[in-house]
Amino acid sequence: MQYKLLSVESRDVINIGDYVQTLAASLFLPQVDGFVDREELDQYQGETCKVIMNGWFMHHPEHWPPSPQIIPLFIAFHLNSSVQQQMLSKEGCEYLRKYAPIGCRDIYTMQLLQKNDIDSYFSGCLTLTLGKKYSCSQKGDKVYFVDPYIDLAQTPKNLVKGIITILRAPKICLKIRKRMDSRRGIKQLLKAAAFYRTYSKFFSVGVMNSAEFITQESSHYKNDFETDAERLNEAERLVKAYASAKLVVTSRIHCALPCLGLNTPVVFTQKESLDEITSCRYGGIKELFNGIDFNGYEGKPNFRYDGYYIDSQIPSNPEKYKELIPRISSVIEKFISCKNNH
Repeated sequence: MQYKLLSVESRDVINIGDYVQTLAASLFLPQVDGFVDREELDQYQGETCKVIMNGWFMHHPEHWPPSPQIIPLFIAFHLNSSVQQQMLSKEGCEYLRKYAPIGCRDIYTMQLLQKNDIDSYFSGCLTLTLGKKYSCSQKGDKVYFVDPYIDLAQTPKNLVKGIITILRAPKICLKIRKRMDSRRGIKQLLKAAAFYRTYSKFFSVGVMNSAEFITQESSHYKNDFETDAERLNEAERLVKAYASAKLVVTSRIHCALPCLGLNTPVVFTQKESLDEITSCRYGGIKELFNGIDFNGYEGKPNFRYDGYYIDSQIPSNPEKYKELIPRISSVIEKFISCKNNH
């Protein structure tokens, strides 16, 4: 039997978080025989293979359901509200019932499938298991801001606030701009000012000036990495960096969830009011994090906070996520060992 991993090579702008999820799946496989593009699943014509179907489905539902040459395990599966009608057609529902029960990454997906008479359960995310290989007991001094939430709405009010912030703290804004973005320009400087205005209440100037800024979604991951194997290696490099971090602040669930598994302190930041396409991903997941919800520049932590700088008194991660790991592991191990998965 061959074992293959999901990829998203056909996308022009790649979210490396998809490959972080693939990395988590790879740790359970006896060997890796290649990749199958998540957005072209019905096009696969290779040898029969087993594939762990975890992650976000999907940008191109016209390629659903997958090829009969793929034997799937659905775990940590998210079906986005934007494509539910296409993916839950009569044919799509029959396919999912065939491979049920479906392990769902979030409560929304679980409830949606159950409404369509598809046996499902809340599994959480596969990236919670990354700690079994990559956890690092010795944390360093680095703080990472990985696509932290910033209100970048181009309104006259935000523009005025940005200019005032730059005039009041020009050196700090310039330093942050250099760390956030190598490009020079007023747009990048205003973004740095918005970041400083948003996070100066919660983090010291020293940390904001010395932190490393990372973006997980960029054409960089398409253009500068030629193969899926190279992107998987880059995902592993990032996971190792997060594993040794002092603190990670992010709006990316596939930075925050791995950090939980890696036992790295993480603060999840997001907009207080979200559209359905975004919010449907978070049910059952958001509760696992220490987080800050922002309304414009005003943030409301969901953990005990008395006005201190978070980097000087870092809160421990909640441990609820640990309850999900044993079932994830046992379900995948059974899938791998079983000779006939339908």
